[in-house]
Amino acid sequence: MTRIRLRMFAATLALVLIAAVTVAAHMAYSKSVPGKDAALAESPAQLRVWFTQDPEPALSQLSLDGPNGEVAIGKTTVSEERSVVAEVPSTLGPGSYTVKWRSAGDDGHVQRGDFAFTIRAAD
Repeated sequence: MTRIRLRMFAATLALVLIAAVTVAAHMAYSKSVPGKDAALAESPAQLRVWFTQDPEPALSQLSLDGPNGEVAIGKTTVSEERSVVAEVPSTLGPGSYTVKWRSAGDDGHVQRGDFAFTIRAAD
């Protein structure tokens, strides 16, 4: 009876460890420019988000919401540094902005997230 319990424990432990490795395999947000909760004195020229894995180009997208709704930005492209980037073609005015990102890594599972930054009014 003890051997059966030991085998069941070992099998359960193996399943838990496999599940933990699978969850850890998803890509995740690493950092960004502008940074999360950054307070900027001027408009950024581009948005860039770094991830823990190489992003899949076909599944990667950045969008920007501002004080008056969605803000038009350039096409999202994948960079060599595990990042995606989009140009900000016009100067953003003072206010709060939210960058929304979507991408997938090695496992193909789409991940989503967002972060905010603020542009301060000129003194």
